[in-house]
Amino acid sequence: MEVRPKWTEEELDIIFSKATLVQDGLRKDASGEYIHRDAYGKAEHPWGWEVDHIKPISEGGTNKLNNLRPLNIPANRGRNN
Repeated sequence: MEVRPKWTEEELDIIFSKATLVQDGLRKDASGEYIHRDAYGKAEHPWGWEVDHIKPISEGGTNKLNNLRPLNIPANRGRNN
């Protein structure tokens, strides 16, 4: 099993930028939920987000940037993968 990396700030910026811009710092993720750059990893924040693997590691996905996207924490944890 591949170990989840610690993302650099540069990688997080790239990943976050994949979401649709709404206004400064606020974006919508692929599930239509709001996320905020400063709320990365903050489960208690309504706009908290995590890095999601589009194709899960368990299904042969990778940790490469083209397989990563930002996703609101409840939406990401609800994917069960």
